[in-house]
Amino acid sequence: MPRYDFTCPICGQTFEKQLSFAENSAQVRCPSGHANVRRVYATPAVVFKGPGWYSTDHRTGGTKAESSPGD
Repeated sequence: MPRYDFTCPICGQTFEKQLSFAENSAQVRCPSGHANVRRVYATPAVVFKGPGWYSTDHRTGGTKAESSPGD
């Protein structure tokens, strides 16, 4: 289930709530009990691992320019 950030305009508290896709975010209350909360849109946490997106993104051959030890 995805997690969403919400903020309460009454008390100013920002909190996180885990909701399923079927649940309505209009029914969310802040931890203080206020019902008029707003959803905060934040950038998702993305972690890139590995050499690249495709097999052609990372070259494993001797095609890149190498400097000689005498330079």
